Amino acid sequence: MLVPERGRPETIVVKSCMALNVHGRARLSCGTGRVTLAGMPTSPDSPVSPRTLEVPIDSIEGARLATPFATRLEVCHDLSTEGWTPKMELVRACREIVEGTQATIVAMIRPDFPGCRRELDVAAFATTPKLLDICLREIEAAAAAGAHSVGVSLLTPDGFVDMDANARLIAHARSFELVVAFLRTFDLLLDRERGMRDLSALGFTRFITAGVLGWDASITTLEARVTVVARDVAHARAEGTRLGKPPIEVIPGGGVRGSNARRWLETSSHLHASCRRDGVIARCELEQLRDEMR
Repeated sequence: MLVPERGRPETIVVKSCMALNVHGRARLSCGTGRVTLAGMPTSPDSPVSPRTLEVPIDSIEGARLATPFATRLEVCHDLSTEGWTPKMELVRACREIVEGTQATIVAMIRPDFPGCRRELDVAAFATTPKLLDICLREIEAAAAAGAHSVGVSLLTPDGFVDMDANARLIAHARSFELVVAFLRTFDLLLDRERGMRDLSALGFTRFITAGVLGWDASITTLEARVTVVARDVAHARAEGTRLGKPPIEVIPGGGVRGSNARRWLETSSHLHASCRRDGVIARCELEQLRDEMR
């Protein structure tokens, strides 16, 4: 049978060739050993690696529009500033929207509080006692509101993963049976290979990257970014092999659209896309991405 991994409804472990629905959408074809989720095929190089689409949303309307197409909704506040921890009322509403569908809820944990740094740089995510405390409380609130997972990130002032602080966040999240992802702050790290080792050692499930150093994905070409992410995927696999566990999922994000999705999918079976046109989520973009991911 197909068994959902504990705390990871989008991940399936193959036990035999008996089909079973997960959220009503997962199937196993015993002839090929491939698993599909929400009608999306697996990556050809992994028999148990379904293609996934994560869509960030900051409104109930966006959640309703994206749910039929998404594997996960990343629930945030104010995507125009790259997102903050959402209001828990929005998380609860989104949980109600996804009930009975293939989609799960990721709550972004990026506290917005008086005096916090609003720039998208290392200093904004550097651990302080106040920031760590707020993150812990927001993780608990997200769990109570119905989130399936959380996206977190705390860094050292010199641009590396804060191992102790993130270990505390992960342990706290897992006490509520939440899956834990690392935010796109991976692109702020000074050493990507070390960052991969750190995230893998900590046990993060996935992370988002645009394949650049910094936040502006437009500073280089699509091909250059794809090359960087391909190296990330290779490093993730190597680290997974070394640790004897599944590799961390590398999720391209930042300028991912239906028009370039096929190129990204040659590198990773997972995508993070805002699906926005003129600042609002667009059904036509969701449909194009769905078609490319089939």
